[in-house]
Amino acid sequence: MGFIKLILYFLAFYYIFKFLSRLYLAYVLNRFKNNTHRYKKNDAENKKEGEVSIDKIPKEKSKKNDLGDYIDYEEVD
Repeated sequence: MGFIKLILYFLAFYYIFKFLSRLYLAYVLNRFKNNTHRYKKNDAENKKEGEVSIDKIPKEKSKKNDLGDYIDYEEVD
């Protein structure tokens, strides 16, 4: 009888956890969606049309050629 109670408790806990996790996930996704929408809206209001902004400046790559000297290949008969 104790084993059956354990299985029933486990199933009840599983279904309650499943239901609550769906509610919580929906809440988190809606909150995330609303926050990103708000930030995009503020960025659009602050910029004028045609204005360009650079957020990241790329690092300069040094041109290092360690391949050695180039020698023409001549075919010998």
